[in-house]
Amino acid sequence: MAWRFKASKYKNAAPSVPKLDMFVRDLIVGSYQTYGNNIAASAAFIAFNWEHQGSSVAVLPLEGNSRKGKAMPLLQSHYDTVSHLDFSPFHDGMLATGSHDCSVKVWHIPEKGLEQTMTTPECSFSTMKRRVETVGFHPTADCLLSGTAMDSVYLWDLTKQQQTFFNEEHPDVIQSLCWKTDGRLCATSCKDKMVRVMDLRASSPITLDAESHQNFIDSRIIWLGDQNRVLTTGFDATRLRQVMIRDLRNFRTPETILPLDASTGILMPLYDADTGMLFLAGKGNTSIAYLEVTDREPQLLEGIRHSGDQTTRGACLVPKRALRVMEGEVNRVMQLTSNAVIPVSYLVPRKSYREFHGDLYPDTTGYTTELTATQWLNGANTVLPKISLDPAKRELGSAPIVILRGPLNELVNNITNSQGHETKNVSIAVTKTREKMKQFEIKAKQEQFELAKKFEEITATCEKIRIVDNALPIDDNGNGKPSSFDSETEKAGDTTAPKPLPRTMSGEEATHGGSVTAIGIYVTNLDNKPRPSPRPRSTGNKPRLGPKPFSVDVASFNVPVAPGSQTAKKDGPENGNHSAGCSSESPEEPDSKLTPGLSDNLPDGGSEPMDQGLLDDSELVQLREKSSDDGNPQILSTAERRMIFEKWTSSESVDKFDGSTTDSEFQRMGTGRSTLADKRRMFEGRSQSVQDEKASPTPPRRRQMTIAPDDQKASDDSGLMPPPAIEPGFPRNRSDLSKENMQHATVKRSNSTSGSTSTDGSQAARTGNSTSATPNSKRHSTVFGRVSKFRHLQGVPGHKRTHIEDILNMCRQVPYECDGFQANAERVAVPIAGTGGKIAVFELANTGRVPEGVIPTFISVQKLMDFQWDPFEPTRLMVAYDDGKVYLWKVPPGGLTETIAEPAATLSAHEEKISLIRFHPLANNVLLTASSDMTMKVWDLATMTQRYCLVGHTDQILTFAWSPCGRFGATVSKDGSIRIYEPRCSENPIREGALPTGTRGARIVWAMEGEYLVITCFDKISERQIYVYNQSNLNTPMHMVGLDVSPAILMPFYDEDSSILFATGKGDSIIYCFEITDEAPYIFPLFHHRCTTMTRGLSFLSKNHCDVASVEFAKAYRLTKSSVEPLGFTAPRVKSELFQDDLFPETKVLWKPTMTADEWFAGKNIQPARISLQPPGMEKMSSVQQSIPPVPPKKIEPIMGIQKSIMNATDHVQEQIKNSVSARMSVNKKLEQDDMEGVDEKEWEE
Repeated sequence: MAWRFKASKYKNAAPSVPKLDMFVRDLIVGSYQTYGNNIAASAAFIAFNWEHQGSSVAVLPLEGNSRKGKAMPLLQSHYDTVSHLDFSPFHDGMLATGSHDCSVKVWHIPEKGLEQTMTTPECSFSTMKRRVETVGFHPTADCLLSGTAMDSVYLWDLTKQQQTFFNEEHPDVIQSLCWKTDGRLCATSCKDKMVRVMDLRASSPITLDAESHQNFIDSRIIWLGDQNRVLTTGFDATRLRQVMIRDLRNFRTPETILPLDASTGILMPLYDADTGMLFLAGKGNTSIAYLEVTDREPQLLEGIRHSGDQTTRGACLVPKRALRVMEGEVNRVMQLTSNAVIPVSYLVPRKSYREFHGDLYPDTTGYTTELTATQWLNGANTVLPKISLDPAKRELGSAPIVILRGPLNELVNNITNSQGHETKNVSIAVTKTREKMKQFEIKAKQEQFELAKKFEEITATCEKIRIVDNALPIDDNGNGKPSSFDSETEKAGDTTAPKPLPRTMSGEEATHGGSVTAIGIYVTNLDNKPRPSPRPRSTGNKPRLGPKPFSVDVASFNVPVAPGSQTAKKDGPENGNHSAGCSSESPEEPDSKLTPGLSDNLPDGGSEPMDQGLLDDSELVQLREKSSDDGNPQILSTAERRMIFEKWTSSESVDKFDGSTTDSEFQRMGTGRSTLADKRRMFEGRSQSVQDEKASPTPPRRRQMTIAPDDQKASDDSGLMPPPAIEPGFPRNRSDLSKENMQHATVKRSNSTSGSTSTDGSQAARTGNSTSATPNSKRHSTVFGRVSKFRHLQGVPGHKRTHIEDILNMCRQVPYECDGFQANAERVAVPIAGTGGKIAVFELANTGRVPEGVIPTFISVQKLMDFQWDPFEPTRLMVAYDDGKVYLWKVPPGGLTETIAEPAATLSAHEEKISLIRFHPLANNVLLTASSDMTMKVWDLATMTQRYCLVGHTDQILTFAWSPCGRFGATVSKDGSIRIYEPRCSENPIREGALPTGTRGARIVWAMEGEYLVITCFDKISERQIYVYNQSNLNTPMHMVGLDVSPAILMPFYDEDSSILFATGKGDSIIYCFEITDEAPYIFPLFHHRCTTMTRGLSFLSKNHCDVASVEFAKAYRLTKSSVEPLGFTAPRVKSELFQDDLFPETKVLWKPTMTADEWFAGKNIQPARISLQPPGMEKMSSVQQSIPPVPPKKIEPIMGIQKSIMNATDHVQEQIKNSVSARMSVNKKLEQDDMEGVDEKEWEE
């Protein structure tokens, strides 16, 4: 069969993401503009950049899964961003870091991980004012570190702590460096669009070079294992991502070029040489591509792609020594996101994972080397030994192989001592050919002599076996006649050795126990150690094992013995025990244990209860009489085992209720689980919230299980919750009741743990009515997380008959600071392409298709920069142009029917082009303009005069927003600064701060009654982000949410009444929805609205235009490719015929001015009035709910005494069963609370 028709073993390798509990969560990771992967992993630890600057490094266990925080210990490694990380392949605790502060440092991670913050490295090196871009350990030489800084390549010897190589032949910044697996050559990719192959020990290090990706954006290079091929990732001239493969024999011509997509995310290639699997993770992308690299066309075969929901900040592969091979895991990618580390495992599906699949796991590169840095620099080479991933051949089974060699000074001493014992003339890789041939000849003669000697021993053994077989009276079948096989053998005159079934040998047996020769006889060593017997040919009816995957922590795992088969030895190979030390007892030795199953349950090494004095003399005699005279023990029955166990547990169990009982005392078959109360107490202790810091001193008490029907008093236990009030005629299920009581149950649990008492809860318990405790109108959280009334919001587009369609020739080149679309309650304004600045105005009453022909517009000879409707006069439109002027256009009654070129008024605002304009939200005729001259001016439109000029910016102003109160204004400029102005008090900013990321574009809005600032911007890799700041502290953001990589800036719209932030970009099909709150993390995602077409603009209307009867809390108009359509946002409610007053509080009247321009300039601050949006004729939902009285629970009366008699009969039968069981076995009817001791009254006061 041709190779192209053969399916790859890894073709169906699928990504598998564990549950959220397996993530490392609550991290603080920024976006770093580096050439590294920002994360590295060894078989024991993972290390990654920490916080937004990235100058610190966090180190966590590889298998760790917990929540972290700012208090975790770190490596305070550098003063600037850490650009690259790498672990040593021969020491899982040695970490090298390179930074933009021009230094390289080597750290030693203790075996238990970081327990406190470290600031002192093992050693450090300087690159002489060159920013370090990459660092990496040599793949074959121990303690040899390589690195690049700007255009230079370095080598450092860690044993001598000095620089051993320096080269600066590259003309530009080196973006990536990778070593070949054998350590002879390395390859680099440079910013000059070239790739090079270097031999650092040659006189001319650069041996090959070629043109690579035709874009100077970040390019990466990796070596494809020990092949003479390299793989690079980068961008072409049209900014398309691509992958190239080159062969050293024809280096200038790529073998394969695979074009990908047009994303801006930099590809990080991760390659596994054992399986040929290639993973491509793009910075800022949510997916990870999987391809298989082959040596024939097509050389890149696409596999199953991993599609996640979080953007990637970094990625790395886990060493093969740490994979879970008994689960089919062939690779594991550690994905670093903004707040978590996600392990993405690639699993190959198989029918069963009970056996080790050796075809999926070839021998991999080992972790030991004899080559030192000095020897490699002198010209020596070596090939690392291979190791097997089979758990049966590993000392610790399927557990990860972790290599920890101590601090650097201890490592150097060990290397020095090992070199002292070696011969001086021994060379690792440079050996003459004649000496090699002599060694091979001597070794071949020794092997030939040993083989001949073993063959003679085997022949003699076979002869003895044949003689013994001929002397046997019957054959294996017991028929008394010689078998046909023996007779045929005698006639032929040959001696054929018996061939046992193959079996798996442990590592010690394969090394010392013997060998298997060509004729299949297992030859033991001369020490004649006892060995387990081979597996019989007939094993009876074995249970069929299904394909359920499982994992084991040790090398041995037991399979139950099939019925009818012989009892296997505990440590024999039949049970699957493949540990290194495998031994079995002699068959003639009597078994000292009672039963295999009973001894496993006994403490202290499995000693018998009889040896511990737990049984009296009569019972000992009865048990010993069961043994026969020949010393072979008899198997005890189940009743006898139960009697022994009950005797043993009753003598050892002690009730502990003082809170000092540990979890180990509640393990299976332990002495602390003798009663049901102990089991219940263990369950309650295990099920407590992880946030509980201190256990309650109150001892456990049983709740009153039955209450008399005529007793109306509730129990005094605060943990018992009263039933909720049920509306008459409204059916409710059990899940609804549990959801309503969830919040109260959480409060009760917390209170009982902390020892405090809830007033509301106690009052509700005393009254026995759920309505006694006043419910909070705002549900902050439950056991499942925060609950929002708007979580399930829905975007409802208007009917097609309400659309304005067939709008042709819309302008696509709108400035970055302009939203490109504005709407009010009567009309919309849309820029039209053409000479000068044209704006078309469409009346919302005239829906349908736009008539063909010339569209009436407001036209000007200058280029349009920004425009906005007057919030208090829907006919006035202010438009700013690039000549520094602002035109006031007025829409005539009936709409715009012809093109108008003369504005109603002209305002010469600035000498340079205007970037944005903003109307005051409360005062009439107050306008702010911002210009490229980095000034902002406040104008009085009534008199067309300038009143204030605001300065203080050092770069272009990107956005401006008035505060809800109208006193302040906030800006974001291109220099990355956030400024707050109070125009009537000072021309300079009163407060300043800085954005932590890039400033390609930004938008800003006020939130939470002017307390918070919400900013949308980009990071350094073009990922769109949303920041929340407190207006009193602009230096540190309270929270950040990263979305995706896109060139379109997010345009935010904030609704004050619902506190919801809507954000979308030009060209997006998703409108992102978030709720801004005063609870951490301050911004909560809601259900995002997905549109059917792309959005070019979005403009929201005031609250008085919402359809409150349809529970519409926000209304907007959306501009698409050729139409304008209404879009409403609603919250689903069951009783929509009522006015939802919890969703519609009294709103501000923002469609009417609160003061004139003169009043505002005079210093007045008149806040808007508030009105109710309740439509006439609709009732409030809260008033309807309060008028419904709670229905008391009905008392069930027994009918004619029937139920009472039935209950009495049932109790009588249960009492009879209890007495009969008590007569046959000893039952202790004493309750655990009978032995409880009281505590001092002073303890209750705590």
